[in-house]
Amino acid sequence: MSNTKRSTVVTDDGARLTVYTDGSSRAGVTVILSHGFLMTADAWRIQARELSARGLRVVRYDQRAHGASAAGEAAPTVDRLGADLAAVINATAPGGPIVLAGHSMGGMAILTMASHRPELIRSRRPRVALVSTACSRAQLVPGNHPLHWAKAAARASYSYPVCWLPPAADVVRRRLPSRHPWALRPDVQHHDTVPPPSRQAIRRTRTKQIAQLWKSLRTYTTADRLHALDELADQVEILTGELDDWIPLSQTRDLAQQLPNARLHPPVLGAGHRLPSDRTGHAAVTEVLSRMAEAALRGSESESTAAAGARL
Repeated sequence: MSNTKRSTVVTDDGARLTVYTDGSSRAGVTVILSHGFLMTADAWRIQARELSARGLRVVRYDQRAHGASAAGEAAPTVDRLGADLAAVINATAPGGPIVLAGHSMGGMAILTMASHRPELIRSRRPRVALVSTACSRAQLVPGNHPLHWAKAAARASYSYPVCWLPPAADVVRRRLPSRHPWALRPDVQHHDTVPPPSRQAIRRTRTKQIAQLWKSLRTYTTADRLHALDELADQVEILTGELDDWIPLSQTRDLAQQLPNARLHPPVLGAGHRLPSDRTGHAAVTEVLSRMAEAALRGSESESTAAAGARL
């Protein structure tokens, strides 16, 4: 995207998060997008293009240890990603209405931030889209169908070596072809203004850091800690794909039970886990975010009108 601007947000532990901004700084609403595990901000390219064309300001960023972002001194965990999101919000949209959208692990970052920083949720009152995400730990087996067990076996075949033999995994990754998504090329830098494609998400990331984050995903939960988010009521919307084989529908329903005031959309028919870029699912995500931004702008204008009337 030719008009994308690149900047850096430095966290309190020294992680340098690469941020990509589309749209005018004078836009009335900022949409902040948080991507999932082993992806980059490029996962939101369709939404960034279409929403900025509608006059909105769109902020994406590469999660720590992903894409063009550095890891920092702290171990990469889901809690840490929630703190990173708060830092991105404060740096890129310190005032004005905001819409937050998180896909998969990015949604977990929103949930974790809400559980640890309820005052931020209550003061900013964002509109929130939780896309293909969960409030409980990642599962290897998404269901009881034989195909699910086959997929679980395939995932275990690489997740266990990654978690328990990181140095050996690094040796193997250095020998993979450069275009392989697991290839390790720590000296390769990305200087473009647009985010690297998701297939290059971890080319600079040591296996130990991937293992730390995966272990955190396997133990993470925000159950019974989402009261501030639930207070936003219908400003929170939950979306998922009918064929999601990473976050099964049972976990989506569990999330909805934790947020009984949120709006749970019917699963997008024919869509899988990568809903923001899914061939059949991306339009649903874009439309929800556009509608949320319009509602946020109307709410802001109404508050400004009311405040002006009170001064007269």
